[in-house]
Amino acid sequence: MSESAAGTLDLRGTNLHCGRCGYDLGPAAAGWKNRALVRERPMAGAGGAPYSSGAHVLLRTFLCPSCGRQLAAETAMKDAPFLDDRLHTGSAGGGP
Repeated sequence: MSESAAGTLDLRGTNLHCGRCGYDLGPAAAGWKNRALVRERPMAGAGGAPYSSGAHVLLRTFLCPSCGRQLAAETAMKDAPFLDDRLHTGSAGGGP
């Protein structure tokens, strides 16, 4: 059985996979972002004039290493660790 997080990540057994190509991102219980490609750029100007933060605020995008599909995005301070996103399923008691 496969469960999906907005169509970008699929849970197959205990591992997360890219929702497009099926690339195995490893155990769902572990942080998956370290196994994705990461692009970082300053938020300054990333969304036009309303986003006028300095270079210390970044837009991070996480991409599938196999097909390049964007799996997630986050804003963060420069040198901050990745947000620890986890996919929870009702079977593990962690969510709906």
